[in-house]
Amino acid sequence: MECPTPEELVTEFRKRLIEWGRANYEEWPWRKDRTPYKVLIAELLLKRTTRQAVGREYNKFIEKFPDIESIYRASFEEVRDAFRPLGLYNQRAKQLKEVARAVVEQYGGEIPDDIDRLKSLPGVADYIAGAVMSFGFGKPAIIPDANVIRVLARVTGIERWSSRGKLKLYAVLEKLLPEDGHEDFNYALLDLGGTVCRYDRPRCFKCPLRDLCVMGHNDEEMKQCLRRLYKKLGKRDSVHTKVKEQNKR
Repeated sequence: MECPTPEELVTEFRKRLIEWGRANYEEWPWRKDRTPYKVLIAELLLKRTTRQAVGREYNKFIEKFPDIESIYRASFEEVRDAFRPLGLYNQRAKQLKEVARAVVEQYGGEIPDDIDRLKSLPGVADYIAGAVMSFGFGKPAIIPDANVIRVLARVTGIERWSSRGKLKLYAVLEKLLPEDGHEDFNYALLDLGGTVCRYDRPRCFKCPLRDLCVMGHNDEEMKQCLRRLYKKLGKRDSVHTKVKEQNKR
């Protein structure tokens, strides 16, 4: 494999990831019949909780609280008791009641479809806001959860612990994200981080991005090529505009 251009790298990265994601798509109840409300609830439930645990409780929660108004009207005790099987129920109930109050009183009961307004909600940061935008509203948005940032740090060779490093990784992710197919891209990246590029014992031999990865590539010359390309993608320059224009064709 010869050293690609930044545009070629972006195109190949998207293609491989989305193809892998569609072939290895993970079925979870919150990935069906998606609405902004249901995505928001799922992501709040998933904070500090395994997908398996949330999978057992998600449908029960949605049946009890089918919309944000029902949470707003419910007592704190009702919401807390619904969270009991997931643990941290006092903390979760308090946050969700605060979110429901903000949505009802500030936005008339409608989940805002603006990333900054979403992030103004209690406990809603970049990851949850991005998930609601992409999966709930169908609008392109990056979903920088811990798994995604870990995957991207390994692939790009950009460190992830400093604020500067994270900003570079966010910039790379924004340039890799396609406008069409962003849901498939985001689901694939989340699933890759959860099943292949794991925190411990990553299964590099199963990764579709292995020879696009600084950490996973065996050829030192290609590693350096990829590192340079991802570093360039981590800057806000004309590459992003060019890739976005290509994506619209």
